[in-house]
Amino acid sequence: MEEIRRQVAAARRRLVLQQFFGILPWALLIAMGVAVIGLVVPKFIVIAADRNTWFASWMGGALAAGLLFAIGWTLAIRRQAMDAAIELDRRFGLKERVSSLLSLESNELETEAGQALLNDAVRRVESLEVREKFGITLSSRALLPVVPAVVAFALLLVPDAQKNVDAALIAKAEAREQIKRSTQALKARLAEKQKRVEESGLKDAEQLFKKLHMGLDEMSKDGDVDRKKALVKINDLAKELEQRRKALGDPEKMQKQFEGLKNIERGPAEKVAAAMKDGNFEKAIEQLKQLQEKMEKGALNEQEQKQLAQQLEQMQQKMQEMVDAQREAKAELERQIQQKIAEGDMEGAGKLQRKLDELQQQDRQMQQLEQMADKLGQASEAMQNGDMQTAQSQLSEFADQLQEMQSEMQQLASLDEMMDEIGDAKNAMNCEQCGGAGCESCQGSGQFGQMGMGADQFGFGNGLGEGQGEGYRPEQETDTGVYESKVRGDPKAGEAVRVGDAIGPNKAGLSQESVKEEILSAIKNDSDPLSDQRLPKDQQEHVREYYKRFED
Repeated sequence: MEEIRRQVAAARRRLVLQQFFGILPWALLIAMGVAVIGLVVPKFIVIAADRNTWFASWMGGALAAGLLFAIGWTLAIRRQAMDAAIELDRRFGLKERVSSLLSLESNELETEAGQALLNDAVRRVESLEVREKFGITLSSRALLPVVPAVVAFALLLVPDAQKNVDAALIAKAEAREQIKRSTQALKARLAEKQKRVEESGLKDAEQLFKKLHMGLDEMSKDGDVDRKKALVKINDLAKELEQRRKALGDPEKMQKQFEGLKNIERGPAEKVAAAMKDGNFEKAIEQLKQLQEKMEKGALNEQEQKQLAQQLEQMQQKMQEMVDAQREAKAELERQIQQKIAEGDMEGAGKLQRKLDELQQQDRQMQQLEQMADKLGQASEAMQNGDMQTAQSQLSEFADQLQEMQSEMQQLASLDEMMDEIGDAKNAMNCEQCGGAGCESCQGSGQFGQMGMGADQFGFGNGLGEGQGEGYRPEQETDTGVYESKVRGDPKAGEAVRVGDAIGPNKAGLSQESVKEEILSAIKNDSDPLSDQRLPKDQQEHVREYYKRFED
């Protein structure tokens, strides 16, 4: 009996599968017909969806719906075991042996006639190959879904309905989205740097980071911001950073000036002087602490104390010489500026004024240097008088000032990083390749971005410069269809005629002095373009030396 049931089950499976393949073409035809209707809609009505996504959604949904419907309908009308037995008898010519056997009750099977029927049926069925008579066939109806599929793919060639939107509005929306992406990328990068600053304990830099984040948040929430407004706001943030940078002065130049601390006599402080000469303030502070510990423990003998006093005095003298040299240089420049003005050489006066401005930016560091020199002098004097406690106190204050200078250098490095990040964000706002997300063409070069001319070669970058360019220019518009020319006059020799005297008392030089003041004021105040640019660190020194050669 088990053999009978097995063959009937195999026949039933194939009958149900044949039912499924008979239903599937019709189900797919209906589903894909609905999909074609859905694909026709965007040809007449503007749909706010991606064209490819719309097509894939309808076609994928139609296939899934047709398949699920065919499976469900097949399960609902599937052939039963008796149907399979009847088909088995009919197709193999068993003269209703299998169907009659399955219709018998259990007590009827136990009779002699039932057993005879069972044995005869088993003998005939066990050698049957069900697959031979129950093959899966596909009729021409299986090609029905091809028709709507061809229509659907043909609709891809038909353009969708276009909304009549002003191109300027589209460009504005795209620019706003690009600004949003570049701003978010900038905030993410600044968050990492802010975390490092907080770990370093640089409170001033931490406050600047927070203020910068607030400014970026306001710009992100502004729904009416465009590229020009965004660049203006970012430039305002950059100006605040630049003001803080100018307030710090230039600790790097101070670091270079400490190179004058050479030829210091050997003694307990020689490592401190060597570290300061190399500009390694962190190591100098560490060596200074070790020296203070020795002084506190009384580990210095009389000879070492004498050597230390002489070393501190030497360092004090050399540092004071640096301060005096800077003052003399400023005074000499001021004298030369006045001389140039008196000679009427405004261009030369402007060059000297810029040099003077550079020196004046170091006033804060020179004041610190003078205070540090004073501390060393007092410490040296105290040691010569045998007052070790006062000497330790003065050296401790000297170490604090050195630590403050080290912190300012760290702040300056953080500010430089922030300025570079802001420059990269500005480049990303104008980058057509990445749309504000940041890419190799617009990132990693600070506020200069990708210029038209690279180092020793012509490029094809954004902005102005030599070589062929592409992308956005600076925000300020320039005329393109006209040019200006200057034609010098051709004065002829002639007779000078005196027509009379001017009314009022003569005040020699008054008008000239007022003009000079205006010119000097214009020279001092640098121009403030909308898209100011700043060189990366590795190029700043090279360009600075290049311009100095012109000034000299």
